[in-house]
Amino acid sequence: MLGKLIKNAFKATANAVYTNYIAMGVIAVVMLILMFVDWTKWGAGGIATGFKIKLAASAILIVTALVCVILTFVSVFGEFRRSMYGNEGQLTLTLPVRSSSLLFAKLFSGSFWVILSYTAFCLCAFGSVVYLLRHSMSVIEGDAEYVDTYNLVTEAIRQIAEAAGIATPNLKVIRNLASIHAVVGGVRACVFVLLVFFALTLGNCRPFHKLGKIGPVLYFFASIFIVHTLATIAAKFIKVYIVVSENAFTFALNEADVQLAWSNGYGAAAITNVYVTALLAVGVFLITALLIDRKVNVTPST
Repeated sequence: MLGKLIKNAFKATANAVYTNYIAMGVIAVVMLILMFVDWTKWGAGGIATGFKIKLAASAILIVTALVCVILTFVSVFGEFRRSMYGNEGQLTLTLPVRSSSLLFAKLFSGSFWVILSYTAFCLCAFGSVVYLLRHSMSVIEGDAEYVDTYNLVTEAIRQIAEAAGIATPNLKVIRNLASIHAVVGGVRACVFVLLVFFALTLGNCRPFHKLGKIGPVLYFFASIFIVHTLATIAAKFIKVYIVVSENAFTFALNEADVQLAWSNGYGAAAITNVYVTALLAVGVFLITALLIDRKVNVTPST
């Protein structure tokens, strides 16, 4: 039964978000064409113009992906509210399934689409930066002004890293470190979705529904503040890091190992906060399922 719930939830959410991905795909294709055009064929003027166009195309591509993430959030939350507490809510909540299964199906499908859009954003942002770093010299070659600016920026980054005791990591380390932050971002996206579901649920429960439409907004910010505060406090007492090298991931429990990793050209990421946040999210899920079972009030729109 859970499989059928997830399947139906996927279909409902897909109908709400597919236009976002079509629009993003069209814009992405146009921007990628502009990025990969060989502007050097048009001489010195084409080189300068091409460099500006590549920068603009990269920025537009990243902004488009970010807008797609935001629209996906809005679509997922709108579909959840409509199917659970709107016109379809009375039918949904009378299904012969546990509320936890129903909530899990909604959370699973919603998180999938949110993470998909978030992943697309990360790929666009990271890919654009890597592309510009690896190919900008060939684009701007022959224009002294752009070459000098490029060298100045890269030298400033190197000096700042050295002053902070950080050796410049190679591309493999940066890629592995980016993958960790992508996973952390995915977990946070799931928690974000769950907290919005919790706020919408609480806003449809007595006596919390008295605040009207502003209620879920207040409940969301209150819940995210509580979760963030508890996770931050835990992170002050428990230090857990993942140290990233070219070919391995290892755990570290003190800052000395982290500083040593950075000085050797490796990377490190703190994971205590996201780990505690995920544990707190389990509690929020159980509370939300309990509210759906006992307190929720369905109010169809007219």
